[in-house]
Amino acid sequence: MKKITLFSLSLAGLAMLALPQSAKAFELQEVWRIKGGIRYENGKVSKINNGYEVNIKVLDLPSTSEIEWTVSLNGEKQNTNFLAEERTVSKTEDKGRFLHFYIPYGYRGDIVVEAKSGNEVKTWSTKVVDDVYSDDAKSGYFVIDGDQILESSWDSLNESYIATLPTVTSGKSVVAWREGGTLNLIKPGRIVRKYNSSGSYVELSPIFETASWLKSHQNWYYQKQGQLVKDAWIKDQGSWYFMDDEGVMFNQTWLYQGGSWYAFKSSGAMISADWLYDNGSWYYLKDSGSMATGWLKDGGTWYYLNKSGSMVTGWVKDNGSWYYLKDSGAMATGWIKDNGKWYYLASSGNMLSNTRTPDGYYVDASGAWK
Repeated sequence: MKKITLFSLSLAGLAMLALPQSAKAFELQEVWRIKGGIRYENGKVSKINNGYEVNIKVLDLPSTSEIEWTVSLNGEKQNTNFLAEERTVSKTEDKGRFLHFYIPYGYRGDIVVEAKSGNEVKTWSTKVVDDVYSDDAKSGYFVIDGDQILESSWDSLNESYIATLPTVTSGKSVVAWREGGTLNLIKPGRIVRKYNSSGSYVELSPIFETASWLKSHQNWYYQKQGQLVKDAWIKDQGSWYFMDDEGVMFNQTWLYQGGSWYAFKSSGAMISADWLYDNGSWYYLKDSGSMATGWLKDGGTWYYLNKSGSMVTGWVKDNGSWYYLKDSGAMATGWIKDNGKWYYLASSGNMLSNTRTPDGYYVDASGAWK
């Protein structure tokens, strides 16, 4: 790919610096990457929308022949509004020789492309408008608040659009502008966006709340003062939520932080003062949200949770004493029968052994009634 040498103001005035060596007849023909926003009259292009890429193809000229290109805009041979280069393959993947250029949003007026090879000169021309179907419609690279075109300037040196995002729209103060289809939040003020060769425009919607939830691709995010909250807790309407290092809200999962485990509902709210059934086991999350271990009293009943947090059923030994947890997890007291034998558990839950029970029965060293 060979870049065209430009003369006059910055990227102004497009010309191939080459000497004519051939006078062979040739023709020019437009080739569109996307054929839309174009109007033909009598077989020629009469109007084209701005924001388009155009390929002017050279027909019937040997590849060794030199071409001198000139682009005139509204009768002037210099303009800082264009990107241009000569190519041997166009965006449509057709092989050949092309002058490829991009017409930025905001430019309106006549275009004349001139190709000179030897003594032969050919031209291609059209008119650039905002909308080939409406004289009243306007187009632009930045569209805000649904349908409002934001006036922008074109920086040809950096191939970028420059605009100023307003601080107020629809009579309300804007905290940030959200770029359509992304989580890119932009504060009001100067915005610079490099042209990405797609010809697509940027849609921006206002965020008025100083703090609010945002959804993208089935994930929830939270913004404060126009910035995503990341790797931090937030409290909203009485519930706690945790946002990971990319700003994604935790939900239906566990978090280990500061030596404690926390769990979250499908809504993303942290579970607190409640039981959680997960992968076949029961867990209890305390008022603080941290997972409980050891002895737990809930609703007047004692439960035992091992080091992993899962609720224990059956026998458990703690501080030298044996305790029995029912299938419900509740600590047993009084007489219980296990594997055909009877055992007695005191009101504190500990199993009696080598002694008589309050009702006069003897239990041996294993705790079994004899």
